[in-house]
Amino acid sequence: MKEIPIETGSYYIFDRAYNYFQLYRIHCTGGFFVVRAKKNLKYKVVKWKRRMPKNVLSDSMIELTMYKSHKDYPEQLRRIEYHDDEQNRDFVFI
Repeated sequence: MKEIPIETGSYYIFDRAYNYFQLYRIHCTGGFFVVRAKKNLKYKVVKWKRRMPKNVLSDSMIELTMYKSHKDYPEQLRRIEYHDDEQNRDFVFI
């Protein structure tokens, strides 16, 4: 994966071509990111919201459970599952 320049306060949007180390660098420098979760994402839920807006199927705080992923991103992430009525598809974002 190509190295991305990290700037404080910037927003980054990725599809699924990311690694957790780079996401953690963005987080540590005060940046923000939204990415589609990889289909094989291994995690445990540590907290979740009970009331959600329309089409939000799940909104939770997670911790990565695979050794390397957790080592590269040791803090909690927000995981949101969303249903798009127009495409009749579910999307998962972190």
